[in-house]
Amino acid sequence: MSAIAGNGRRSQLAAVAEPPLILDPEIDEELEELEAISRGLEEHTLSANTRRAYEKAWRSFTWFCDLHSLEALPAHPEAVRWYVAWMSTQTDEWGLPRFATATIRQHLAGVANRHVKDGYLDPTGHKAVSDLVRGLAKLRATRPVRKRPLLLDDVTRIIGTMDHDVYPNGVSAARDAVALWLGFAGALRRSEAAGLQMKDLELHPKDGIHVHVGASKADQENAEADVVVLPFGSTAMTCAPCAVHRWVALVGIAQEADASQRRRRTMRQLFAYQLDDHVCGSEGGYGLISSADLASVTPLMRATYRNRYDARIHKVSVSGDALHSMLLVRMAEAGMDPSAYGFHSLRAGHVTQARRNGATTEEIMRAGRWRRAETVNIYDREYNPAARNSVTRLGL
Repeated sequence: MSAIAGNGRRSQLAAVAEPPLILDPEIDEELEELEAISRGLEEHTLSANTRRAYEKAWRSFTWFCDLHSLEALPAHPEAVRWYVAWMSTQTDEWGLPRFATATIRQHLAGVANRHVKDGYLDPTGHKAVSDLVRGLAKLRATRPVRKRPLLLDDVTRIIGTMDHDVYPNGVSAARDAVALWLGFAGALRRSEAAGLQMKDLELHPKDGIHVHVGASKADQENAEADVVVLPFGSTAMTCAPCAVHRWVALVGIAQEADASQRRRRTMRQLFAYQLDDHVCGSEGGYGLISSADLASVTPLMRATYRNRYDARIHKVSVSGDALHSMLLVRMAEAGMDPSAYGFHSLRAGHVTQARRNGATTEEIMRAGRWRRAETVNIYDREYNPAARNSVTRLGL
């Protein structure tokens, strides 16, 4: 039997790195307060998404250990190896691996985080564990599947098939159009788009709209002030600021206390909708909204409810997953096959479309807030292979 077996096969061999801090009963009140502050600060070392992923990973690991009468905390590296082996054998209903190699690494990171947090040595750092994961990665080595890009014509096709001037469908259509432009023109990730608040938008007379993006995947500490530009479009159909003006105007109407008045005003706004008319003030007139309408600390991308007769705009924000699902539904409604696409297709489409129109790598990096040119070049190789390629200079 393995060395970790014992009383009920519970592991007792994991070493302690540093015992958890235990305050002296005679400690003064000031240090007690400082300790409470330090515990609070620890909660901000990881993003909310990472914390949730680690908690899910830890629940999975403890379930596995309980199933096999193993000690989860502290865990022996052998138990972790068995856990990795178990994850590698799990398949879904189509016979494909249930846990991708990246997911397995994330689970191990969750196990490691819990051990270090409680003052124990990290069992996932043992060579036997790392070798096992490395071998699994080589065995499964495949080319990553990336979402195909959606280009400008695709985006306008999707938006053009929405029922913008029909109540109640036009309410969600106005919101979804903004989401598409945030993903394409703003090159925002779905989590970034879903997390925007009204105050994050700033009307600009020359540029269109400045979007102040908070903590992102590349900047979780929000150390850099990222400003994304939604430029005025040459036509109302391709004008992201127009879409924002229409949606925010509807959100303002939704604050009406009288339900019948709110419904009438919303219907008038939708029926007055003209996709070929600018409503953003770019042509010298006034837009539908002003800076005062963007001063609140409330979600921009809000959840909507509609049935055959009524539509409501809620005060809560949509999730990034909801935006992803929305895009797939809208693509299907436009007669497009959504199977190879996702919300990230809008961000990928920004790169591909900009490159085809002559944008430099530096310009694209600035727009999408990429830090490495190689990340941008990936999209060239995958979906725009003729860009910066000598094949175009052969004189054929």
